[in-house]
Amino acid sequence: MAILSILSAAGAPAEAYAGAAAVAGSALQLCPAPQGAVPQESVLTHPDGRLLQVQLRAATAALPSCASLSLPVAPAAVTAIHALTPAQAASLAGTLLVQMDAGGERIAAVESGAEAPRQGRQAMPVQENLLPLLTVRPYGVEERIAAELKDGRLRIDCRAGAKPAGLLLAGPWHLSAAAMRLRAAVSQPSPAGAAFALGVADAARAAREDAAVIGALANETSFALPARLDGASWQHFSIACPEQAAQLELASLSLQPVPGKAAGRSAWVWQAKQWMEEGDSVLAWAARHGLRTLFLSVPLTAAADGMAVAQPERLAAFARRAAAQGIALWPVDGDPRMVLENEQPATLARLRAYAAYNAAADAPARLRGVQFDIEHYLLPGYERAAAELDRAYLALLRGLRHEAGSLALEFVVPFWWSGKSALLVGLAEHASGVAVMDYRTDPAQIRRFAQPFLDWGVAHKKQVRVALEAGYLPPELQRRYARADAGEAWLVQLDGVPMLVLLKSAQANPHGASFRLQSERVLDGSATTFHADPAALLRLLPALEADFSAWPSFNGIALHELK
Repeated sequence: MAILSILSAAGAPAEAYAGAAAVAGSALQLCPAPQGAVPQESVLTHPDGRLLQVQLRAATAALPSCASLSLPVAPAAVTAIHALTPAQAASLAGTLLVQMDAGGERIAAVESGAEAPRQGRQAMPVQENLLPLLTVRPYGVEERIAAELKDGRLRIDCRAGAKPAGLLLAGPWHLSAAAMRLRAAVSQPSPAGAAFALGVADAARAAREDAAVIGALANETSFALPARLDGASWQHFSIACPEQAAQLELASLSLQPVPGKAAGRSAWVWQAKQWMEEGDSVLAWAARHGLRTLFLSVPLTAAADGMAVAQPERLAAFARRAAAQGIALWPVDGDPRMVLENEQPATLARLRAYAAYNAAADAPARLRGVQFDIEHYLLPGYERAAAELDRAYLALLRGLRHEAGSLALEFVVPFWWSGKSALLVGLAEHASGVAVMDYRTDPAQIRRFAQPFLDWGVAHKKQVRVALEAGYLPPELQRRYARADAGEAWLVQLDGVPMLVLLKSAQANPHGASFRLQSERVLDGSATTFHADPAALLRLLPALEADFSAWPSFNGIALHELK
């Protein structure tokens, strides 16, 4: 399996630093990996298939059998090295962001500092004022309308006239597959008898220059969207002038989910001894937080035919007590290495163990399904082997579905998979549902990241949980670099492999682009986890649950590291 690692120069062989103070230069080398080496922290697969090891050595200690690039700095001047994909390297034209551990010794991610262009139409955001995000275009042959969008408010001034005139309000969106209403807040209503008509058009209506009128704008009104509207091809909202002269100021326009059926919360119990030895406490904790599903770490043991649940009687007893309290149990299993070819048979054996337990258990003691938290993108060097590892992930999904029988299969996925069409197609084919790691604390971001998956669930009749984080996350260092004649970050190429080399001080790069350190900041995790303020999480849950329940696919909020 081709895997490229994230490599810290501090992890290079000891001989790389021998006599560093006395040596003016160093050699960045790609050497044949030792016999039997597996892809890990210092090993990568070259595009031609060779398994190589990244090494930084003193110039005098360079190995002649290795591809080598001379660097005019001592090894001790290099703080970290990170191999890139060609696409990554090509994107680093002006600025770059480097995500590192708090000590600045290990690179976790490298990306362009420029904002990436949005791919395709996005789901229209909910519970947000759309006005600042809309493009406003007047229509009408008499040019009898004037409009100004300023500070999030839309002011409209219509002169008298008999011919149609108004505004089209458009954006790069589609409507989500949920029950929604459009709410308009009017800060300056039109004069009595001068009604501004609010409309909406999908692609078919827009082609006919038509709009479905959904109501007249008054002080503050909530409008139902037409049942036959094709939300996927939404084109614009419209505001039509009355025939008489009139003015209107619109303070906000927002999409409001219509709450549907309530869904139960869920959470993880990662330590098996908690439910095995402190079951009463676990169930009391679940009742306190309104949990209806628990994802349990369930110990397995070797068996004659593969693997088996280690203590089935204890699991059955706990499952019966949970069922009496209305709580479903799912074992949670997973490791990034599960996608590797030599690990997949053992992964399938683990699923067979859960299925065998269920086959032997009575109804109250059965597991509701199995959740897999694989996260293969965390394997070292995923960037360079993404396509291959994604194919391996899909192959594993197929195998798991074949072995699962009647067991439901749920997979934990990151929110940024909303753009991974091949993976979403595979999940739609093999999964019963997903739990989306929507690890943000800003409500607007949480909603935006959840929407594509909730829509996916509706389209494919799959269940979607939205997971939020409450556990501790270590701080990270984020550095921003900008292109310069000399800098602390160098982009180099060695034997066809682009690499980013970080230095202690700014110097000119003789082999390519240099980037000068502009700023750095410590990310304390407050944008990602509610660990510092769990009360804020609990306060936010009812509103999020009400909004997400507008999607038939919503299967509740999953809480990670809930205390």
